[in-house]
Amino acid sequence: MNTINPLSFREEINPNVTDKGAFPYRTVADTARPEPLQPAAGVDRMKQLEQMLQEAQGRAEVIEKEAYDNAYLAGEKAGMALGQKRAEQLLESIQDTLNGAEKSIDEIKLAFAETALDIARHIAERIVAETLETDSSKLWKIAEQAASHLPDTSDLRIAIAPGDYAVFKRLLDESPLMATLISDESVQPASCRVISIQQDILIDPAAAVANYMDQLRPELLTETVVAPESADGPQA
Repeated sequence: MNTINPLSFREEINPNVTDKGAFPYRTVADTARPEPLQPAAGVDRMKQLEQMLQEAQGRAEVIEKEAYDNAYLAGEKAGMALGQKRAEQLLESIQDTLNGAEKSIDEIKLAFAETALDIARHIAERIVAETLETDSSKLWKIAEQAASHLPDTSDLRIAIAPGDYAVFKRLLDESPLMATLISDESVQPASCRVISIQQDILIDPAAAVANYMDQLRPELLTETVVAPESADGPQA
């Protein structure tokens, strides 16, 4: 059996040796404080990235707001343009309707005016005819005056309706006019013909009034339709 011999230390590393200069260590009092650790470069980079991200987000918000505002303004302008166009179309439609209504009113006024003129013409004819039929002397005076303006009264003849013959015969006998009285069925009552060698004059006061009304008709119709508008002036 082997025996275990105790370890032997050399003199230079013996713990009982008081000379500590040769031992490689320092006391706690002689040890300096450790220098503070410097922040790593990655931390600064992270802060820079965070700041850049915040700035980018801010710029994105500004761009988004500007885009929204521009889109809103564009939409508002487009809406205003569309509304204006629709308003113009509506006004144009209303104007067309008014023009059509004015045209219809003018046509109605013209129709009323034509009817009124027809009635007036008929009334005038009837008044003149009834007046001359009631008093044939008025027709005789017209015939006598017309004959006096003829350059040649020789062989003068007056043609009248058969119903007026008796009255005209009496008036001719009382007149200095030299003429021959003729009963003619082609002559209408309240009219007569003064016939000379050169001329044949039809005296028909009722027809003369009707012809005069026909001549005035275009002017009267124009005044009837246009006069109210011109009196008020053109409408804005």
